[in-house]
Amino acid sequence: MSKSLYWKIIIPVVMSVLIALVLSSLIRNGLFVVIWIVVIAVILFVLVYILVNRIVITPLQRIRQAIDRFKDGNPDQLISIQSSDEIGQLGRSFNEMSQNLKTTIATIIDERTNLATVLFSLTDSIIMIDANEQILLANPAAENLFNFKEINIVGHTLIEAIHDYEIDDVVKKCIVTAHEQNAQLETAGRYIRVVVVPISPGHSAATLILIQDLTELRNLQTMRRELIGNISHDLRTPIAGIKAMVETLQDGALKNKKIATDFLTKINSEVDRLTQMVSELTELSRIESGKAELKMEPLNINLLIEEVVVQMNPLAESKPVVLTTNLETSLPVIKADKERIRQTLINLIHNAIKYNNPGGKVIVSTTHDEKSITVNVSDTGMGISKEDLPHIFERFYKADKARTKGGSGLGLAIAKHTIQAHGGEILAKSEEGKGVVLSFTIPFSHNNLIIPQDFKKY
Repeated sequence: MSKSLYWKIIIPVVMSVLIALVLSSLIRNGLFVVIWIVVIAVILFVLVYILVNRIVITPLQRIRQAIDRFKDGNPDQLISIQSSDEIGQLGRSFNEMSQNLKTTIATIIDERTNLATVLFSLTDSIIMIDANEQILLANPAAENLFNFKEINIVGHTLIEAIHDYEIDDVVKKCIVTAHEQNAQLETAGRYIRVVVVPISPGHSAATLILIQDLTELRNLQTMRRELIGNISHDLRTPIAGIKAMVETLQDGALKNKKIATDFLTKINSEVDRLTQMVSELTELSRIESGKAELKMEPLNINLLIEEVVVQMNPLAESKPVVLTTNLETSLPVIKADKERIRQTLINLIHNAIKYNNPGGKVIVSTTHDEKSITVNVSDTGMGISKEDLPHIFERFYKADKARTKGGSGLGLAIAKHTIQAHGGEILAKSEEGKGVVLSFTIPFSHNNLIIPQDFKKY
């Protein structure tokens, strides 16, 4: 006990005792002495209790109440004690501890929030498990990859959540060896990379599982290899033909005017084919990279279709195929890149004619609703099989595996990217032997909707 607190209690007690002795000496009657002593003792007891209660008990009660609130999860507690004795020092120490702890908790909460933000923003799947392989947390990427919800999966075992024994084997190996484990697995149609890292050893060990879905990357690598193969195939054929005809001409065929003229015509045709392929590859590359800017202008798509039909009629007549239109007269005028839409129409109509049967029909129709304009190009040709239908808009993909129909295989891919650049979509419907319907939509809003179709100047 400090001297300050000591004298605060001792001095009143001593003074009370002295007063009692003085009073008792002044009173000679024995009975009165006893009575006075009892009365004075009671009074002194009350005074001492009040004094001790004020100096010691009340401040200690405040400290205990603050500690109770602190224990209940409310660290923001301050005690108002003005004295400089031990109790006052204890109160100030408690206030200082409360402030420091409040700052520390705020820092921890901020760091935890930042960590949670990082974890939940990652595109890679993160799962944390304890020593018993029970899930402690999982980020949204893991929820999407394995189709579960964190709120329902926390506390369940890893195998219950992912249903994949290959991943579970990698995790078990990490737990047993206490060393990082890596594996690349192909499971459920996905190609994934698994990295398992032990966080802490011992009975309370936790393990972090990182799962990267490499399926799209692998598909891109496969597409790149196929693209190179397709380009090589489509370039090799015309180049080999040109080389063979040139060698034939050099060996003496040049002197035969008829043969020379025929070969030069074929060489010119093959060069045109190569030029078209290079041009289409360049155009597709520019569209896919976003470097091809759209020249938006008012467009009456019905008038554009009529122009393209006139342009394609000679090809249709040579097949022969009947090329007709069925255009909605109330179609609005929109803003679009006229030349790119023209090329899209040419590609779709050209395909409909090329893969049609002699005497067949190609119908180009238009409709619209409150959101978009739709253009349909339907034919009565051989149709497309269910296996080929999902792939016809891929680069160099040809349903004609023997490639007897010619063409670069880029036309529909360019059409797809052109329509997507306009904010629309392109679709294909077909049954083998019953023709094909190729449709694309161009959405419009108050920004690109111009005026009714009646204004023919567009």
